[in-house]
Amino acid sequence: MMNGFALFRGLTSRTPATAIFARAMSTGTPAGGAQSALEVRMKFASNLNSMVANQGASVVGRSVPVASGGANRAYMRLNRILSDNGIRRELQLRRRYEKPKYKRQRLRQESHARRFKEEVKQKVHLIMRMKNWGM
Repeated sequence: MMNGFALFRGLTSRTPATAIFARAMSTGTPAGGAQSALEVRMKFASNLNSMVANQGASVVGRSVPVASGGANRAYMRLNRILSDNGIRRELQLRRRYEKPKYKRQRLRQESHARRFKEEVKQKVHLIMRMKNWGM
């Protein structure tokens, strides 16, 4: 079986996890006897989870650590990260071709919306300051 560093190095070099898993299975089994595919998969998953958890903030890319039994929470966290970064919206926009006219209209609307949001934010901030002044 591969050691943890080689496995992590394989992950950071953009090697798909399935290729790493196949490499791990092809290296043979320990002298203790044959292992089932399920045992090899479980060992691979536990090694991978421990490596990701040990790396902490140094994990590259949009990665979310998965605690034991916390797959739902990790999935929701990943979705929130993708939404906050605008990845979901960008994918939705790229599904179909957008004519230049409609792209200009959309960008103009987004610009106006950003500007309006900033002005409202400034007004609310001013009102809160005035409230603190006792006005």
